[in-house]
Amino acid sequence: MNLNNYTLDRFEGEYAIFLKRPEETEQLIIHCSEYSELLSEGDIVAISYDNGVYTIQRQAEETNAQQTKIEQMMRALRKKRK
Repeated sequence: MNLNNYTLDRFEGEYAIFLKRPEETEQLIIHCSEYSELLSEGDIVAISYDNGVYTIQRQAEETNAQQTKIEQMMRALRKKRK
């Protein structure tokens, strides 16, 4: 069993597109029927794959920290534009 962290980049139809952290250049595409966790774009998750089954766990603290960081960057950019 291999455990890696990913960011949920987007949904395309019935598929979730995850980007492997930290570089976020490698994609993992999983059909939405293969997991039960409620996820939103931007969520950071830990994904393991064992015997044909994906286990996905939302990393709440990491997700919240990343969202805060992005919000701070957006505020800083808006201030520069004024």
